Amino acid sequence: MFDHVEFPVGKIVESRRFFKSVLQALGVAEIFFDEGAGSAGFGAGDVTRLLVFEAELGPRRLHVCFSAASREQVAAAYTVALKNGGQDNGGPGYRDHYSPGYYAAFVFDPDGNNIEFLYRDSSVK
Repeated sequence: MFDHVEFPVGKIVESRRFFKSVLQALGVAEIFFDEGAGSAGFGAGDVTRLLVFEAELGPRRLHVCFSAASREQVAAAYTVALKNGGQDNGGPGYRDHYSPGYYAAFVFDPDGNNIEFLYRDSSVK
């Protein structure tokens, strides 16, 4: 649905650790980190799909949903998120009120953004 997402973070070192760990659990690599410029990029190959950069934060919150290939990936991303500065906002499980087979977990990242990990289980009708 989108080519890339970019948003500011309060502390690039903390946010880099958080996103690097959770995205690795989803099979997404860090493409670059430039501490001097205060930015980090994640994606596949040489294509950056997520860019975070250090800036002063205003009173906003984002919701970003990352696709997972399995329920196990959802659980793994959720677990490493909690170990790397994330706060629980809803553990792994089916949320059929969204749609059948909607298996997701939610965390708040270090800046309070709502990060979701989603597996759409086609075996559930």
